[in-house]
Amino acid sequence: MLKFKKMNGGGESPQGFASAGNVLHRYWLSSLLLILIPVLAGFSYLLIMREQAIQDERIQLASDSVARLQTESVHQLFRNLEERLQAAASSPLALAAIASRDPEDVAVVEKAIMDYFPGVTSIRLITIGELGTAGLEGSNLGLRNHIEVDLLRRTGDAQETMPESYQFEGTWLTSIADLVEHPRRQNRRAVILATFDNQVIASALAAAGTERGRSSLQQIYRKGSFTRADEIAFAGNGGAERFQSSDELYEGKWSLVFTPSALMLNELKIVTTPVTVVLLVILVAVLIAFVAMLLLYQRALNNEIEKISAAAETKSDVELGIPQLLPLARQLRRATLRSATKLGAKQRKKIAAAAAGESTVEETLEEEEDEIDTEATEAPAANYNAPSIGEDFPTHVFRAYDIRGIAGSELDEELVEAIGRALGTLAGEQKQQAFVVGCDGRSSSPAIKTTLVKALLESGRDVLDIGIVPTPLVHFANNTLNIRSGVMVTGSHNPPEYNGLKITLGGKPLAGEALQGLLERIAAGKFSSGAGRLGKKDIVGDYIEAVVGDMAIAAPLKIVLDAGNGVAGAVAPRLFEEIGCEAVPLYCEVDGSFPNHHPDPSVDANLADLQAKVVEVGADFGVAFDGDGDRLVTVTAEGEIVRTDKLLMLYAQDVVSRNPGADVVFDVKCSRHLTQLISRHGGRPILWKTGHSFMREKVMETNALLGGEFSGHIFFGERWYGFDDGMYAAARLAEIVSSTGVDLAGLLSEYPDTEGTPEIRIPVPEEEKFELMSRIESQTDFSPGKVNNIDGVRVDYNDGWGLVRASNTMPALIARFEAHDTDALERIKQQFREQISNVEPGLDLGF
Repeated sequence: MLKFKKMNGGGESPQGFASAGNVLHRYWLSSLLLILIPVLAGFSYLLIMREQAIQDERIQLASDSVARLQTESVHQLFRNLEERLQAAASSPLALAAIASRDPEDVAVVEKAIMDYFPGVTSIRLITIGELGTAGLEGSNLGLRNHIEVDLLRRTGDAQETMPESYQFEGTWLTSIADLVEHPRRQNRRAVILATFDNQVIASALAAAGTERGRSSLQQIYRKGSFTRADEIAFAGNGGAERFQSSDELYEGKWSLVFTPSALMLNELKIVTTPVTVVLLVILVAVLIAFVAMLLLYQRALNNEIEKISAAAETKSDVELGIPQLLPLARQLRRATLRSATKLGAKQRKKIAAAAAGESTVEETLEEEEDEIDTEATEAPAANYNAPSIGEDFPTHVFRAYDIRGIAGSELDEELVEAIGRALGTLAGEQKQQAFVVGCDGRSSSPAIKTTLVKALLESGRDVLDIGIVPTPLVHFANNTLNIRSGVMVTGSHNPPEYNGLKITLGGKPLAGEALQGLLERIAAGKFSSGAGRLGKKDIVGDYIEAVVGDMAIAAPLKIVLDAGNGVAGAVAPRLFEEIGCEAVPLYCEVDGSFPNHHPDPSVDANLADLQAKVVEVGADFGVAFDGDGDRLVTVTAEGEIVRTDKLLMLYAQDVVSRNPGADVVFDVKCSRHLTQLISRHGGRPILWKTGHSFMREKVMETNALLGGEFSGHIFFGERWYGFDDGMYAAARLAEIVSSTGVDLAGLLSEYPDTEGTPEIRIPVPEEEKFELMSRIESQTDFSPGKVNNIDGVRVDYNDGWGLVRASNTMPALIARFEAHDTDALERIKQQFREQISNVEPGLDLGF
């Protein structure tokens, strides 16, 4: 009950009211601040962080580009020198000396060749007899050191050799060797050995300009775990080590390191003046607009109040331009009528009482005013007996990017209803009226969906039930039916007894803190109430039609589809027949008990039947889907498993070739060769956290045309809607293979082969895994590797990388390793074993 306040002191107005300041001004000022603060914060972010990040990225890209150019200049220097040496050694004079093996003839040839190579310190033409290099045993032939002798022997034995640098009498020299064979005389061969001062290399590095930074050519020496880098030539001056870039030569034996200079940094510096000017213009425009609106609104408000006052006095009708003032006008008229009626008898009594000395006329009027009041009413929130959040409450089912637990015990009917009511309330606050709801083929899914739909309807939300479908079809409905929110009831790849909810609200995945916020609402037990509408729709036909309309299959393919008895089996075979392929179904009967194998294609053992079937029927390739169809793993026609990061290379090359500069997002479990491929084809690689919701958010945030994670989630923003869809990704693969005319194995053979592991799962109790991971991050030393903590611990070395992180979906840590060869792979794994064991002795690592 809000009542007018009776005044009893100085400063009161003649009417008995006091001014507490202009509330309208305060409201307008608050609104102005609410607009200006985000604007200022946004521009501050642009000026301080975003612009700096873009500038740093430009500098790093420029540094990488210079390193690559300098590497190519060194390569070109040696290519030119070797071509000239071969030409000189193949001249008639040189061939005659090789044929005769006469030392005097050889000396003449060496002197003649030297005349054509003014930058070379020495040239030796060493003939080899019928015994080859074995005939040279016990002699160094006047060469400088064992390096030149070894170079001679290996070249003479027709082994491929590379330039070798060494210090001789305080000067860095480089020797190269080539084998020359007489075209007409058998067993007439020689090795031409050229040695030059490394100033020749420094001059080649300086030819590109020395003002922008320091180019350092380093020779890498490795023995076991020991590594040493010797600088053998350099040019220019650096200073900005933070943006240092390196590029490998000769299989990693040499490395070109470029360090930008202050001049280069200044050249690439971003001028922020335009952004500042735009900010000032916006601020001035906002201030002018607010002042004008305030003045105009005050004028309109004064006019309306005058109309209300006049209408109350004259008891006439009035038309108002501000509808919100109508209740005030009606109340004022009613109050005026009541006052006029009461003053007839009641006021006469009070005046008589005043005449008798009981009170004054002024006090009587004030008491009358005190009886005038306004009442603000609010519809009470619906109360619901939600499950109490105590020690037994399964809070762990609210995971990082979805809700997941054992159906019936953890995820029971009471909790599902509470989640539905809380979600419906949250959606109403965000002006989201309707939800698309679907479920997978698990035995517990229909009952959970029924409970969820009922709760959403009772919270006032509308529901479109699309039945038993793969998860991508809920996302498809969200993007095509103008219903931006959805819930998929699915346990994904978990065992049959599990189930869960994947939630989209307003077009964005509900994850992280937002999911934890549902717990707070459940604890409060205060939800909206209403009577939503329920509709049903078969979306499968629309989905298949959309995919078929997007595909161009140049030649029919035979594809084995293994759904693992998951819900993708109800859609995938029909989809691939429609796009013009021969679909060979394997375990496509939807069965929530998963009788044939676990529906998790990221585990190699679950792919054995698919591998055998592909080879048996002579298919072009095979595809395995997870339990709800948003992931895939492929195998080649030979039955070889294709790791998803390598499959992403194929997708990235296809997408970026049509869209130069496109962003490609991938998770920390992917190969670093993927980064190099994306950059090489003109795209922008973005490394991000593992998790389908995290990846989907990042794809949306960056407007990336492609995203993917090692577990098999693939997100196409080009030609599709940017959500993870295993069936659509498989169709895009069929399009690529059919259009190139090369089989899948042939397409993938273009990419680097490495030694790598699949995901390695290290069992850790659910309640301990994040705490253990935190200790691993803070208590380990992975020197000399480069550590990235964006998601767990990823360590990059010159010849490989390793990763360990906490799983968000299972009680385990996840590890993965990749390297150039088996020795490097074992070395990296051993360092991880040692470091993790120091933190948690006795942990069964499994690698």
